Formats: sequence, structure tokens, C-alpha cells
Amino acid sequence: MYDEDFGGPYVPPERTRATRMFPARSRASARGFLVAKLRAQAAWRQLIFESHLERKCLLVLLSQHAVVDIWDQPPQVTYRNQDGKLKPHTFDFLATLDDGKRIAIAVKPDGLVERNGFDREFALIRAQTAKQFADDALLVTDSSFSAAEVRNAELLHMFRQVEDAEADAAVQQVLRGMNREMSLGQVVAATCLEGRAFRAGFKAIFNGAAMTNLSVPVTEASMLSMPEVH
Repeated sequence: MYDEDFGGPYVPPERTRATRMFPARSRASARGFLVAKLRAQAAWRQLIFESHLERKCLLVLLSQHAVVDIWDQPPQVTYRNQDGKLKPHTFDFLATLDDGKRIAIAVKPDGLVERNGFDREFALIRAQTAKQFADDALLVTDSSFSAAEVRNAELLHMFRQVEDAEADAAVQQVLRGMNREMSLGQVVAATCLEGRAFRAGFKAIFNGAAMTNLSVPVTEASMLSMPEVH
């Protein structure tokens, strides 16, 4: 089978590395997977999620330039709860950053955290998580990211599904020649590649080739500047 978008034979993605699987169908949650190409891996890979909130978290993680790898449902850890009982816990994601730091992530709805006091339980889990497993642990809830962050991450994930070396190169050429702020729309117009260039420009922002305000939706009106050189 030939894949025109990728310019070669179709190669199925690697299966998820999850150590804990869940039933494919459930009335109580939205379970599924998405396919992504992580910087630490050569092949595309399935990443599973167990709820809409986990999917949002996963998309936002994938949009972070510093994140090079994500392990969905990594091996469980054990901790002692408030009663001193030994209990297992499986984090939803284990993210590895470009500096080698590993962050274990638990995803819970705000309402559940408030009702069950999971923040107190999580404090125990975090304190007892071995450094060999993760350098730190993070509790992610509905309030951890904005609608704009999720919207940008959704678009980025969609745009990354199709590789377009010509558009990428054209946008990079315009960005390298920038000596002032330009809107994303101006960059697109300079390439004469229309939607292809918008997709490439959008990806370039999240790849670190240009800077803009990511607290709001990225559009053609978004003003771009060159990243600071350290």
C-alpha cells in the first residue's frame, strides 16, 4: 500500500507501550488512542488515553517542544497511603524532557480531586515516587490548561500527520530572512503556498523556529518574532 501524503509505502505505527490496558468500550469514559511521532523515537507510535481529559493532556504534552518522549500507562509504582497500607498507582503518562528530566503525570478531573481529596493522596504518591522512576510528579486537572492551549495542540497534532518538506523549507526561508515582526499570514503569503504554508508555519512555531503568543489561538493574525538566542 502506497501513502501519497508520506511519499512511500505505508508503515503501521508501533503499538502502545502501556503496561496497563483498559476495555475498549465503556459507558463511563472516552477511551481511545492517537498516533504521534515522538522526538526520541524514529517510528510513529500509538498512545492511549482513558478519558477526554487525558486526551487533552496528551495533546498539550505533545505540543511542548521540550517533551521528547511520552510513555502512556508506564509501570505502576507503590506507596503507603494515609493508613499506612501499601497501594499500587499507575501514572497516566511519563514524560521525558530534552534535558533528561522525567515527569510522572496523573490526570484527574477537578471535581473528583475535590470530592475524594485526591490531592492529599497524590502528595503521598509524589513524595514516595522513586527518583529512578521519575524526577518529579505532576497532578493535571481541567484547570491545568486553557481552551486556547488545547485548540492549538489539536491543530498541531492534525498538521503533524502530513509531512510537507517543500512547504516546511519555504517557511523556514522566510523566517530566516525576518528582520522585524511578521504575521503568520504574511509569512504564508510570502511563500505562495497558501494552506500548506499555514500548516508549516504553525508547526514551525511549536518547533521553536518562531515565537508568538501561545496563550491565545494561533491564527494568520498571530505576530511572529525570532526566538531569543542564548
